Amino acid sequence: MTTSAFYLDRLRTLLGDPLDDDHPFSFATAVKADLTGDSLDLQATALVESGFIRQIIPAHWKTGGELVDLEAVLEMARLLAGRNPSLMPRLMYSIGAITVLDLAGTEAQRKILSDWLLAGHSVALAVNEPGIRSDLINNQTKAERQGDWYVINGRKWLVGQAEKARALMVMAKTGAGGPAAFSLFLIDRQPQWESTLPHPRAELSGMRGIDVADVDIDVACVNVANRVGGEGEGIELVFRAESVIKLLSIGAMLGPCESALRLTYGEISKQANGGHPHQHFLLAGAYADYRIMDSVAKAAARFASFRPQHFPVAAAVAKQIAQEFSSRIFTSLMAALGARSVLAQEPVSAILQKLRRDGEVAQYMDINPQVNLGMLANQLPSLTKRRTKLEPGLADALFAQLQAELSPSSPCPAMVLAKVPMLNRAGEPLTDLLPGLAERFAKAASEQDSAVVDALHEAEARFASLEEGMAELLALRQGERPEAVNAGAQFARLYAVSCCALSALAEGGDALLPFMLQRLLAGDRYAFGGEDRFYQAAWHRLAEAMGAGEDVYGDERRHAAV
Repeated sequence: MTTSAFYLDRLRTLLGDPLDDDHPFSFATAVKADLTGDSLDLQATALVESGFIRQIIPAHWKTGGELVDLEAVLEMARLLAGRNPSLMPRLMYSIGAITVLDLAGTEAQRKILSDWLLAGHSVALAVNEPGIRSDLINNQTKAERQGDWYVINGRKWLVGQAEKARALMVMAKTGAGGPAAFSLFLIDRQPQWESTLPHPRAELSGMRGIDVADVDIDVACVNVANRVGGEGEGIELVFRAESVIKLLSIGAMLGPCESALRLTYGEISKQANGGHPHQHFLLAGAYADYRIMDSVAKAAARFASFRPQHFPVAAAVAKQIAQEFSSRIFTSLMAALGARSVLAQEPVSAILQKLRRDGEVAQYMDINPQVNLGMLANQLPSLTKRRTKLEPGLADALFAQLQAELSPSSPCPAMVLAKVPMLNRAGEPLTDLLPGLAERFAKAASEQDSAVVDALHEAEARFASLEEGMAELLALRQGERPEAVNAGAQFARLYAVSCCALSALAEGGDALLPFMLQRLLAGDRYAFGGEDRFYQAAWHRLAEAMGAGEDVYGDERRHAAV
């Protein structure tokens, strides 16, 4: 068992029973903290003492960290967010600064950052500014060089850990204009706190009480030794780090969805006759949607180790799928509960409402979903230009290789983030395989299912149609145009079709796959082609996953939880 696996077992033990009212990590404590704006200091201290921070510091720095691959980071984010999503940013916001230093930091910078983190401090990534959305090229914060020092002035918007962070990693303008006009700096706030004062905390619709606020930077002095990377590399480093940061927001959506599924299943399954068939359909669909999110997210995390050159597109797709399908999941679960879902004093509903609000905030933690889609769409024309029809032998080899890489039995090699580019420049393997995937799947699957093969043929046809429009998008070069954003969303779904099919083969088969593919290709969440065996199979798989023979969040424990 790896060090990360040992720690994940320890973390699950520490988090304990979510329905034990008196436990600091219970649902009851989470709802109470949400109502009172509790900053969760008690829980954060317990997590730090358990060794949590060591798990997010790269082991190859040799500064006391144990992080080897991003699959473990995704799982830690999911576990924390499944109990209380507000814990995830409290403990894991420093991932942004860690990633930047892994890409371009000096040995001395990595050592001081590690010492701060292991001492219980955090480091905030301060990039965005008021009024510019994610258009970083319009940032106005300036860093003026004066000998061996830079003097930084400006204002940063919605900085995580704005009050508590020991240091800020700030992007500031060092040149006249253009993408190469920005650099990154590590500001130690302890000797110059008055130069980096936070505004009052922002009031968010979810994750209430988390430390997020604007920060004014007023004559902050930074030695040249604390510039991260070269002058002009700031935007590139932020974009490369963004792919890792996206996994945190994805984990912060996966965790609430899983907990919400468990709670709602426990409520519905205890009804007379185990619930109405329409409730079964809604829960089965929500479970299929969750499995889609999970498959694509895990693939992205594994690509950071196996295929770092393809990681930016994988992370962008995983972010889009998580944002779209997490919203669908909560809509389905609330519909299954009916009017009770909006009653604030109803125990299960109170927890679900918090989880839903928090999950919605997580969608915007790293990058606006529409901006993410625009960035993804902007890569599609160039991916299309680079795509060449694979020879059958090469396609067969890639088909086998991807199955091996996506298999849970294949340990992830140590990630090398230095190989993660700003943009994919090496094609995209999952969609490269879509032409001909139906035939390869039919040959490889131990039990053929015509519905899966038909869905893969449909995905191949849609992908061919999508690529026909790529030349026009290439001419437009505007990722925020509606047609470009729509193309990004279509690409994400078709990518997910290939990912789910290959992941199912890698895991030895999956009875839920036909329903998952149908939901990826359907125009709306209610369409299922008239084959109720899809959702019936999903309902039974959900029951197995939730432990149908056990008291899954039964009546007495649910009512005690809030």
